[in-house]
Amino acid sequence: MTSPQMDPTSAVAWGPFVQAAYDQFSLHPRDDNPAAVANLPAGYTLVRTIQMTDVVGPLQDRVFYGYVAVGGDPQTVVIALRGTASPLEWWADLHWDLVPFTQVSNGGSVAEGFHNLYATFGTMTPGQSAPAAPGSFAPALARAAADGLGATLDAASPVVVCGHSLGGALATLLVADLAANTALRPQAWTFASPKVGDATFAARYGGLSGVSWRIYNQVDVVPYFPLDPDDNYQHVTAGYAINSLGSARWNVGCAHALNTYLSVLSAGAVQLDPGCR
Repeated sequence: MTSPQMDPTSAVAWGPFVQAAYDQFSLHPRDDNPAAVANLPAGYTLVRTIQMTDVVGPLQDRVFYGYVAVGGDPQTVVIALRGTASPLEWWADLHWDLVPFTQVSNGGSVAEGFHNLYATFGTMTPGQSAPAAPGSFAPALARAAADGLGATLDAASPVVVCGHSLGGALATLLVADLAANTALRPQAWTFASPKVGDATFAARYGGLSGVSWRIYNQVDVVPYFPLDPDDNYQHVTAGYAINSLGSARWNVGCAHALNTYLSVLSAGAVQLDPGCR
């Protein structure tokens, strides 16, 4: 995968979309299919919501995980995925046995926890009460993108997939799935993503898309996971390192926070959370 030179301004522009997914879930955790998303960046229209099912525990509830929005100039489809926000999701993060990523031919193997969550993903029209139509996730998102643009699906249509933490790992799976199984060629902008899969997956991912930036804080522990003694896991390209030491207080939470990432990337545009100063 080849990418142009990293532009921190572009990276920071996608951060608020991910933050909006966090905000929506934080404000309305029981609303799996909201009619509107809290703090959606101005000039964008909500097209679909994204749900997933917690894969452990007795209830197996559907929960809001992200959304598809369209807007900007040129018109761009943005798919935003939040990160871990519940104990059950943290538990899924810790399932690191490698399993085949069957959604993509010759897709190698990925972490079991990420794979199992990704396999539950679905999309719905905002606010609707009826279950989503059956079908695989990536083609459903491609149809949503075309609907949002009001046009026939075009491989040249700008599509951005962005996510933080667990959302970054799942965004990586989604980019591979979209690029392999639809006409879309999405950009990937992830923050604080852990390693997702093995060398075969990383190589397959690398051949599927054009622009991909995996932004990681050198003092954030999450991008170094899984800690694999057999060294079976490999990060996808292209990595872009930042370092929050000297800019933010060091603790596990501050080093990993999306706000810290955005503040380091563009201190003039994003104010650091007071709790991390």
